[in-house]
Amino acid sequence: MPKTFNSIWVHVIFRTKNNVPYLTWEIRNEVCQFIKTIGNRKGYAIDTVNGVKDHLHVLLRINTTQTVAESVQWIKGASSHYLNEKYKWSDGFKWQEGYGVFSVSLNDIRTVRNYIYNQEKHHKEKTCIFNFEKTPS
Repeated sequence: MPKTFNSIWVHVIFRTKNNVPYLTWEIRNEVCQFIKTIGNRKGYAIDTVNGVKDHLHVLLRINTTQTVAESVQWIKGASSHYLNEKYKWSDGFKWQEGYGVFSVSLNDIRTVRNYIYNQEKHHKEKTCIFNFEKTPS
């Protein structure tokens, strides 16, 4: 095969530190746009970003030269830096240390994309059961 074909899609979820509801509708839309626009400029194939007041979901395709960990590290690091620079909250904005990541088949991309787009509706009916804070050893 003369060219490399890659179809490694993942759905990533990460929460604000201590589940603090920093992400109002306006701030959430702004940071989602930042992640998608700047991430794609930096070479991260970010497809969809959305969430609710205390967590975000990201659908992305991992490039052959990237790992899941470095992709998530960039997304979380760049977005927290952006939010801290813009809003200067007294406690400082932080994401929880951990995250959830799930592989997505090509057949399920549309379903996951719709799930991420409809986070507000989804969370009116259900609460998030994931807590990705590092547990003590």
